[in-house]
Amino acid sequence: MKNSKPSAKAKTNNSKRKTNKILLILTLLTLLLTIFIIAQFLVLDNNLNNILPEGTVINGHNLSGMSKGEASYILENDFNNKAKDFSLTITSKDKSWNFDRNDFMVNSDIHTLLEASNLKNVYFTNSDERVTLISQFEQAGGSVNVAFNYMFIGLDEKIEEIMKEVEIEPIDSTIEFNPDNKQIFNITKSVNGLRVDKNALYSDINEQFLTSNNISVELQFVEEVPTITQEYNSNLTQKIAHFSTDVADSTGGRKHNVCLALDKFNGFVIEPNEQVSFNEITGEHTIDNGYKSATIIYNGEFTDGIGGGVCQASTTLYNALLLGGIQIDEVHKHTLPVRYVPFALDAMINDHTHDLKFTNTSEYPIYIHTYSDKNSVYVDLYSHPLEYTYKTRSETIDTIKSSGDKIIPDTEGKYSNKVLFKGEYFRLSYPKDGYEAKAYLDTYKDSELISSEEIRHEIYSPQRGVVIEGATEPPAGITPIDTGVDIITED
Repeated sequence: MKNSKPSAKAKTNNSKRKTNKILLILTLLTLLLTIFIIAQFLVLDNNLNNILPEGTVINGHNLSGMSKGEASYILENDFNNKAKDFSLTITSKDKSWNFDRNDFMVNSDIHTLLEASNLKNVYFTNSDERVTLISQFEQAGGSVNVAFNYMFIGLDEKIEEIMKEVEIEPIDSTIEFNPDNKQIFNITKSVNGLRVDKNALYSDINEQFLTSNNISVELQFVEEVPTITQEYNSNLTQKIAHFSTDVADSTGGRKHNVCLALDKFNGFVIEPNEQVSFNEITGEHTIDNGYKSATIIYNGEFTDGIGGGVCQASTTLYNALLLGGIQIDEVHKHTLPVRYVPFALDAMINDHTHDLKFTNTSEYPIYIHTYSDKNSVYVDLYSHPLEYTYKTRSETIDTIKSSGDKIIPDTEGKYSNKVLFKGEYFRLSYPKDGYEAKAYLDTYKDSELISSEEIRHEIYSPQRGVVIEGATEPPAGITPIDTGVDIITED
């Protein structure tokens, strides 16, 4: 069966139908566009020829019953007449500024002003000056005087230039933090500024302009109080925390290291939302950085090392931070108990894996003052007074017994002045028990306990005693000396 093809006549009919459909659509679109344009002209014509309501009086002209075009013509002539022979003199103490007609342009765009009579919500939503005119219009029962700065373009710019010349900026109080001085804070006085009373100036100009073309006004000023006053800064430098630890029994090297590390924080200011790392501030605890050899805890034992005592500095600071309500982000315990703070309130650091980090979560800066005397080291914190008072406390949960002494032979002869032969003993240290402990931060308001938060739960390892024994066999006929050292074994 063969496929049939459409005839030439059918093709012609389909083409005509498509053309007619397109023409119909174009005709409808043209008609809609024409109606829209006519409507716009009708609206515009209605706006331009809208009759002003009864009682519309502007600048003394009764415009009741007039079209807006007629009213615009009358007011524009009035404005131009007022501009003739116009002069404005502004004075302030020994300065004077003079303006005349040539310094301004007359504003002929007054249609928006006329719209205030019946379309104020449409035309006056974005201009404070126009809103003011509407308010005047309503308060006067339909009568209003056009403000000077609305009639003359450029006045506002001239006034702004004068204000920049004569106004005095207020000076904020500042805080000078000198922690090594007897008076650690020097708070400068704030100084009030002077601002031109712009409302009074415009009011004076407009009042004179109603009756005269020769206007003379004197600037009036209002005092502007600085954002930061001396009283405000004084309130930022109140002591909010104090903590100290004892160094009276510390060796020279150890005491030196404690004081050196804390001195790195003396005069330090923690800004709001700033996080601080103890290790970053104190630097690596090396001889090159000024640290000396002293006793440290290494591998669960007390031994000599560079920077011994820095952990007491971090611990002293840590406890002051707790009392100041400062957020602690990282803190670590010693493997062995330390004697200068209660259990679970120590803060061990080292150069590589352990740090003390904290953040100032308040909206005020925190000032750190550290100092020392022959017996103690101190940390004081200053800032805005706290809403709450904070106190720390430690609670021992359990005691972990030591396993007694360990005996170390003096193979290197380090203690040959104490012991020589096997069976002769010299005690270096006694066994020490370990502990399980918790630390709490108690919050008070007006001496009333508000909350108690567990902040630490730590376990400190017990420490074996260390006894040195002579390393060689005594010669024949020689009896080892009884040094009176009792070897302690685990119970």
